[in-house]
Amino acid sequence: MKFKSIFFRKVTVFCGFFFLQFILFFPLSFLNDFQLKITDFIFGDFTGFILEFFFNKKNSRIDYSSDSYSMLVLIIVLLLTSLIFSFVIKKKWTKHFLLITEYVCVIYISVILIKYGVDKIFKAQFPTPEPNILFTRFGNLDKDILFWSTIGTSKIYNIIMGSIEFFSGALLLFKRSRFLGSLLAIISFSQILIINISFDISVKLFSLILLLMSLFLVRKSGWEFILKIISLPKKTFFDQTSFLPYKTFIKILILGTIFIKIGIPYFNNDFDAENKDNSFNLTGVYQVTSSKSPYQYLFFHKDQYLILMEKSSEKMTSFHYDISFDNQIILQDEQYRISKHFFVRNKKDNTIIFSFDHQKIHAKAIQHNKMNALQDRFHFLVD
Repeated sequence: MKFKSIFFRKVTVFCGFFFLQFILFFPLSFLNDFQLKITDFIFGDFTGFILEFFFNKKNSRIDYSSDSYSMLVLIIVLLLTSLIFSFVIKKKWTKHFLLITEYVCVIYISVILIKYGVDKIFKAQFPTPEPNILFTRFGNLDKDILFWSTIGTSKIYNIIMGSIEFFSGALLLFKRSRFLGSLLAIISFSQILIINISFDISVKLFSLILLLMSLFLVRKSGWEFILKIISLPKKTFFDQTSFLPYKTFIKILILGTIFIKIGIPYFNNDFDAENKDNSFNLTGVYQVTSSKSPYQYLFFHKDQYLILMEKSSEKMTSFHYDISFDNQIILQDEQYRISKHFFVRNKKDNTIIFSFDHQKIHAKAIQHNKMNALQDRFHFLVD
C-alpha cells in the first residue's frame, strides 16, 4: 500500500509539472507573442537540434503549432523535465504544489472554453465558407476543410455549441460549480478530440492534452477518475479554506486581462467577425466573362487573397493582393514574388477589368450568398 501511495503521488506530481509547463510554454495565438518568445528563447535551439539530429528535419514550424514536429519535440522535452521535477519535489511540498497546479489549470481551461465558445457564438472560429470553397467540388475538398466549411454554414449549431463551451468555462470559475464545469469540459474536449482525429484536423495533440488536463482536475486522492455524475467527490484540494494569498485579486487580474484581450477583436469589428470586409470592399466572387480567358472565376477572400479558378481543371491559384494609390493591383505569390497589374473596377455594374498573364480579364460579380448551403432553413416535418 505504501508503494502504491508513493507511485500515485509521483504520477500526480509528474502530471502537474507537465501541465504547468505546457500552459507556460505552449503559445496561444490570441495572447500576443510573449509565450512564443519565451519558448523560443529557452527551447528554440534545443528543439531545432533534436529535429535535425533525430528526425532529419528543419525547425520550420517555430510557432510550435499543434501536430507539428516542433510541438512533438517540445512535448517530449516537457515530459522529460516533468519526470525529473517529480522526483525532486519533496512530499511535504506536494500538497501546496497541487493546489497551485489545479488553480492554474482551472483558469487555463476556463479561458480556453470561454475563448472558443465566444468565437463560435460570433462565427469567428467557423465562419461562413468563402466563395472559393463554395465553388470547389465536394470531392476535391480535404476532410478538415470540408468539416470546417460544413459547420460554418449553420449559425444555430455554432451558437448552441459555443454557449455550452462558454457555460462550461464560466462554471469552472466558481468553487460550487467547478465539478460540474469539469465534467462538461471533459465531454466537450472528448468530442473535440474525436472530431480532430476523425477529420484529420491538426490540433489533435492540443485537444488531447486539454482532455487529460480536465481529467486531472476531477480525480480523487490517488488518481481515481470520477465516472458517476451523480456522486460528488468527497474531498478535493479545492475544499481548503484558503490555499493562495489574495487569490480573488489574482483571479480577477489574470482573467480580466485575458478576457479584455479576447474581446478587443470583437469590439474592433463591431461584433461582426463573420461579415467583416477588407478595406477595398472587393470580397466576393466574380465570374469571368472573357471568352478566351482560361479562368472561370475570380475569388476575393476577406483576408486580402485573390484566387483564380481555371475552367478546365478547376485548379486554384492564390495571391495575396493590395491596391496601390494609382489603382493597380499588387500581387504576391507563394514564393513572395511581387508583381503589379492593371486593375479597373466599375461599381455601377459590379464589373472589373484585370490585366494578368498577358491578357485582359473581364469579370462580373455574382450573388454567391443565395447558394443553398448558405440558406438558414429548418424543416420540422418532411412533407
